[in-house]
Amino acid sequence: MRRTPAGRAGKSEARIGAAGLAIAALAAACNPAAVAESSAEAPDAPASMTDEPVIESVDVEMPEAALPPEPPPVEAPFALSEADVYLNAKRLAADVAQALTTYDPDQSMEEVVADFDAVVDRGRLAEQARDLHHPGTWSRGRVIYSQLGGVTADRVSVMVTTEQRIGDAAGERRETRTLDVRLLLREGAWVVESLASDGGSAMPLPDDLSEEARAVLEDPRIELPDSARWDIIAGEISPQLLRLMARAADQTPYGVVVLSTGHPFEVFGTERQSFHTMGRAVDIYRVDERLVIDDREEGSATYQFLEWFYDQPEVSQIGAPWALDGYGGRSFTDVVHQDHLHVGVRAVPVD
Repeated sequence: MRRTPAGRAGKSEARIGAAGLAIAALAAACNPAAVAESSAEAPDAPASMTDEPVIESVDVEMPEAALPPEPPPVEAPFALSEADVYLNAKRLAADVAQALTTYDPDQSMEEVVADFDAVVDRGRLAEQARDLHHPGTWSRGRVIYSQLGGVTADRVSVMVTTEQRIGDAAGERRETRTLDVRLLLREGAWVVESLASDGGSAMPLPDDLSEEARAVLEDPRIELPDSARWDIIAGEISPQLLRLMARAADQTPYGVVVLSTGHPFEVFGTERQSFHTMGRAVDIYRVDERLVIDDREEGSATYQFLEWFYDQPEVSQIGAPWALDGYGGRSFTDVVHQDHLHVGVRAVPVD
């Protein structure tokens, strides 16, 4: 994904060419057999041409090593809401996501992970985070949101939306990934068990992108991490869900944490496949500028947005801070869904 600035390659080639000529001439001067062979091919040449050649000095401008620009300061740690749930777990997961995406050009991922205290297996974590590391570059991570993905008695999934700034001599680029950080409760404290998802791989825009996909990708009212964008571009998201998301933006702007990539494959702690990995669900962490975790009063903007989703015929499940139709219906609540709205759609399109 790195790009060479225009014109740089040509200049380098010119310098290398000059250096190559000088080296070739020097090699010939140091090889008597080569000189003799040259003389044999031209017997009538003047004697001066067969004498030891005089090598003229060649000024060769050697390229300076291209170094990445000075990296920006490290971002401040992510600040959780005072109203948040599973504070210690979400804080640790956010710190891990930021640390995995923050390093200098001379650091390896093994060196990054070596600084971690609360981790089960540093070698495995370094391998799982391999695609977050770009050798020879600096990287700075900034956590956008830390959301619960599921909990059991001794394990938790935290989905951390993280912006990664990557810089080298060619410039700077940014990727926003949703990382699935898994934690384990050990002796009363959370430790890092694994990185279950690094947020996926970049996908180029195809020429035949569907209208539903384009409507969501191009809508500035819908904040999407790149992980979710790549899901849409790859054709992994239900057109019915995309149409719903586009209509939802007419109600209010909103921010997405995850569609498919970055979410646990199963409903965490069960063997049931998640609607997310079927391409049929979206998790929303903010409504307009209000975080769901901070907007949990009945009648709030988040509550009204939830009611709108509930009234849409294609919506088959809604997880939120409220259960609109009581327990056992389409709308449900639990500790995991205090910090976001989970909206899932039916498999069969609804007319």
